[in-house]
Amino acid sequence: MTDITLAGITLPGDLKWTDEFTAWKVGRSQRISLGGALIVSESAQQAGRPITLETTSNGGGDYTAAITLDTLRALQALESAPRTTPMTLVMPDHNAGTRSFDVLFNASGGAAIEAEPLLFKTPYYDTDYFSLTLRLIQVEP
Repeated sequence: MTDITLAGITLPGDLKWTDEFTAWKVGRSQRISLGGALIVSESAQQAGRPITLETTSNGGGDYTAAITLDTLRALQALESAPRTTPMTLVMPDHNAGTRSFDVLFNASGGAAIEAEPLLFKTPYYDTDYFSLTLRLIQVEP
């Protein structure tokens, strides 16, 4: 399995892209007119594809694509820095190649990075593992 890289940070290649097959190419908005009628507006979207990457679990304590604390800290530092240009996300392709996307962190619906320790303890060390939810958005087609 090829690793995933985000702006030079290496992530496990088997993070699950949870919204990979979700439709996103049509932007829709709904509102109610002053007369009470429903108004639906649709338009083609050039960019804005969500890319949500997650650690998965089988429910029995086995995790796929957990990350270490030092990787989590690198992601948090990347998110906290002001950004004027998109980051490059390189992911494995379904046909053994790679594909890349220009992305930004997506915090529009909450936190762009969520993490939980696989095992609670104090203190945490750089080699301790965490489950990850990473929310990105494609900014250029």
